Amino acid sequence: MTEEIRPPPVRADGLQLEEHRGFQERYWRVQRISWLGYGLAMVLALLGFSGSGGLFHMQEIRMGGAVAQLPRIARWEAWDEWTVTFSSAQDSHEIGVASRYLDFFELGQIRPEPEESSLATDGQVMRFSARDAPPHVVRISTRPMHFGWISFELTLEGESRTVHILVLP
Repeated sequence: MTEEIRPPPVRADGLQLEEHRGFQERYWRVQRISWLGYGLAMVLALLGFSGSGGLFHMQEIRMGGAVAQLPRIARWEAWDEWTVTFSSAQDSHEIGVASRYLDFFELGQIRPEPEESSLATDGQVMRFSARDAPPHVVRISTRPMHFGWISFELTLEGESRTVHILVLP
């Protein structure tokens, strides 16, 4: 049993093939939109909106005589570091972190180690002695244990402010 093979008809533009032009044009349109989406995702990642460096990765919080630089966008279960720089000349400096932050983040290494650390009803307070001339810098390694939008209170030298961090999976 042999099937007869028939060549496709000749189209008006001279090509001899069968295609569904409407479907092909829709497919090309979807393909172009997808490429624009991929390009936008790459630009956002390069700017720091993926939580791995870049211009917008870190945020700067200024309170009193201190400046805290912590991630604006973090990655789930990836270690990150934030720094607090104290510019005022005092015998000791305080950092207070709300318990909401401690529910979502694991604290790792704190350099230098706090002279005193105490738990309060609203979180943890760390006191650092300052013997030399300012600036005094504290580095804290953290790792998000959950992903989502996290808001918490950060206290530096007795002044508090609400901080927001987006944790991406």
